[in-house]
Amino acid sequence: MADLEFNITFNNEISECLAGLAKIRNKSVKELAEKLMQEAIENEEDKILIERAVERSTLNSKKIRSEDVDWNTILSS
Repeated sequence: MADLEFNITFNNEISECLAGLAKIRNKSVKELAEKLMQEAIENEEDKILIERAVERSTLNSKKIRSEDVDWNTILSS
C-alpha cells in the first residue's frame, strides 16, 4: 500500500511537548510523532481485542485447559 500523508495541527501545549521530547530523544518531530502514533494505534487495537474478548466470555462458558487441546491438529489445518 502506498504511504498516505496527513497534516495534523496540534495545540501549543502538545506541540511544545512533542518538540521537547523529540529534542531529548534526539529524533526529529516527525520520527517521534510517527513512533508515538504507532504506539497509540497498537494500544487502541489491544483495547478493542480486550473488549471483544470480554463480550464473548460468559461466566457459564465451558473452560478448556491448554493441555487438553490437540495443538498439532489445530496448527496443521
